[in-house]
Parts: sequence; structure tokens; C-alpha cells
Amino acid sequence: MSTDHSRIIEEELSSLGIDCSSRQAEQLNHYYELLIEKNKTMNLTRIVEFRDALEKHFADSLMLGRVIDLGGPAKVIDIGSGAGFPGIPLKILYPKLQITMIDSVGKKMGFVSEVIEALHLEGAQAKHCRAEDLARDAAYREQFDLCVSRAVANLSTLSEYCLPFVKKGGVFAAYKSGDIEEELDSAKTAIQKLGGDTPQIRQYTLYEMGRTIVIIRKKTGTPRIYPRKAGLPSKEPLS
Repeated sequence: MSTDHSRIIEEELSSLGIDCSSRQAEQLNHYYELLIEKNKTMNLTRIVEFRDALEKHFADSLMLGRVIDLGGPAKVIDIGSGAGFPGIPLKILYPKLQITMIDSVGKKMGFVSEVIEALHLEGAQAKHCRAEDLARDAAYREQFDLCVSRAVANLSTLSEYCLPFVKKGGVFAAYKSGDIEEELDSAKTAIQKLGGDTPQIRQYTLYEMGRTIVIIRKKTGTPRIYPRKAGLPSKEPLS
């Protein structure tokens, strides 16, 4: 089963224009097997069937490489990584990336740490913390070339969580579903306050799913008052 899955992963990603070696396909399959096994005792994902996981987790995570050049070395942070999406697939396909994955749920970050060790992913780490707290740490604030997030939150809230980590000239990439014009309009003031430039929208269809990646380049430094204390960005989004 594993060999067949690896072959399917390699062929399917290649059909999407995503270069994937046999070794990388094997790593993605190993990740899937670890995910499903751990999911028996921990609520990591509702997407458990192989084909669904390939389409909705792996392929979706990796479509960023069709939008941004990820081939070179870069410091990346994945906010609200959960079970490791998109961070782990991105690290596997683009091994030069230095990726930090964070989530407020400790058990999930424990699992991600297990995956990093099992797959020997050098230059990847998992941290159990809240974005609002870590963004106050000088070792992380405005230190990243790229911040990514597939977390379920409105764009205004996500921007407050993510843009403080991005260095000037760097990029925040938010994975979204379908048409987000109204959400984008509501977030424009927040993005400006946080130092972001005018968002660029990349829309595409993936397995009949309407998907959007919002690209926000960091234009100026984020004022020290942001992010606000834990909980406020989601309860009272900037406007």
C-alpha cells in the first residue's frame, strides 16, 4: 500500500505542475501514515481517506510553490500549523527552507515534532505557543522572509497574528477558499496598520475547489502595539 501511495503522490503532484521526486513522495506518504495512526488517539484531522488527504492537505499546501519561488533558502514561519499543514509538506518539497511551525495546542506540536524526527527534516522545528506571545520575542519578531497560514480565521485577524513576524520586504501568504472580496475589503485597513502593502490575489481551481492565496508584502515595520494581547485579534479584529 505504501509503495502504491507514494507512486500516486508523485504522479498526482507532477500533474499539477509540482516537481516531486520519488524520495519526497515516500516522505509525504510516511507523513500520511503517521498522521492516520496518531489520529486514532488524537483529533488531528477529519480528513483521513488517502485521496482526500492528498487533495485537501498535501496538494493544497504545496500549491504555494506555484505562486511564490520557494526554491532558495528562506526563513519561514507557519502560524496555526495544527498537524503540520502547510509547513511539513513545504519542508519536504523545498528542503532549503528553514521552517518554524507554531500552534497553541501542545499535543499537535508534539505530533509535528515526532514527524520532524521520523522524517529527519533538518531545519524544521515545532513550538507550542500563541502567536500573540511569540511575536513579542525579539528572536522571532520581523525575522522571517515568509509567513504562511492555513488557519481558519478572517484575514484581518490572521494579518495581526502573522505580519509582526515578517521582515520588511518579506511576504505573508494566507490560504483561503474561493471568493474573498468582502473579507479582503474588511481587512485592508488592518493590513495597512500592520505594515502590509496592497494584497495580491492568486485564485485557482484545485480538484473543483475554488482556492485563493492572498500575498501581502511587508512594506513597513509593524507598530509595537501589535499584536494585541492574547485573544483580542480574534475577538475584536482590526478595522
